[in-house]
Amino acid sequence: MKYFPRGVGLSALVLVLVSACSGGTHSTTGTGTAAPSPVSAPHGSAHLPDPVLSPLPVGAKVLYTGSGHGAGGVTLPASVGEASSVTAMWSCAGPVKFSIVSAGKTLAASGCGDGGGVLTAQIPHAHLRETAWKFTALNSVIWRISVTLPGGK
Repeated sequence: MKYFPRGVGLSALVLVLVSACSGGTHSTTGTGTAAPSPVSAPHGSAHLPDPVLSPLPVGAKVLYTGSGHGAGGVTLPASVGEASSVTAMWSCAGPVKFSIVSAGKTLAASGCGDGGGVLTAQIPHAHLRETAWKFTALNSVIWRISVTLPGGK
């Protein structure tokens, strides 16, 4: 086994690990742009931080959870159109950007880096008319996502 000193060769190691992943795709959603925080490199979507780090607020409902790599998509329940907003939380790892798109508009996007952080975006009612959401990312990007409806709806 080869050992790498901390901070030396980490970027190359992340690229090698992420490039080694293969498989299908899944989807996600959000609004806004966030920056990831650096941590250690995950080996696949199962090693990314769980997007829901703390218990959901009372009354909140999980609409979708998924993981994958590259492009994907999800169709949220029609009831989402009645909500004042939904919250998307995701983590991703890879050398480029992960985006959530609906009806040709970017709802949320972020760079991924090493996948050490969890990103959050609140999608307002105005962007919830279209329930089909697409995730855009290169095949080398791995991700995990959760979409929740705030309590009270």
